[in-house]
Amino acid sequence: MVVVTAVLAGCAPAPVTVQGQGVSSLYWLFMAGAALVFVVVAGLIGWSIVRYRATPDNGPPSDFHTNVRLELVWWALPTLLVIGLFAVSARVLADVDRHGDASALTVQVEAFQWQWRFSYPDGGPTITGQLDQPPQVVLPIGREITFELTSPDVIHSFYVPEFLIKRDAVPGIRNAITLTIDRPGTYTGQCAEFCGLLHSDMRFSIRAVDQGAFDAWLRQQGGGS
Repeated sequence: MVVVTAVLAGCAPAPVTVQGQGVSSLYWLFMAGAALVFVVVAGLIGWSIVRYRATPDNGPPSDFHTNVRLELVWWALPTLLVIGLFAVSARVLADVDRHGDASALTVQVEAFQWQWRFSYPDGGPTITGQLDQPPQVVLPIGREITFELTSPDVIHSFYVPEFLIKRDAVPGIRNAITLTIDRPGTYTGQCAEFCGLLHSDMRFSIRAVDQGAFDAWLRQQGGGS
């Protein structure tokens, strides 16, 4: 179990956002807790099998009705583990759901059947994808970015695996998520909610660059794209 958990954890993408690092740490904490519970339970089962196995010499097992101390222990330990995991999860969730401050870059993201439209503020470019040409947007690293998600038709889901976080675009509701990308690179995104016939073609990519390169890209784009 421990080996399988470690192998599966190694298949998860390395987080490239500050918020994703918190989610990744939470994953590892839950895996460690699950491995600990497995080792304790499997160990006790194995010990009981060996210690109390039937043999011609030991006769029938002892008969007892209760052990208050043991019952308190196996109630208290799982309860404390659940409370601890809940507290850590609540803290990470609060960080993920926190709204960006005034310096955050706001990008409006419209998900529609079956592509994406990204609009920058203050007369910046609007980039709309085509089925045969998914959109690529450029964003700065080290700066909070608020993605405001909308949809005119059905539920879509904004998801970049390396971000470790996804958020739905729901018709009639303006969802938002604030992320800080801390590693340059190009990251492919995908709609993660089945939205119709061409759902699998609903892709986009994000190219994360430093602030200077981002400013130069904005100037190059002019008023639109």
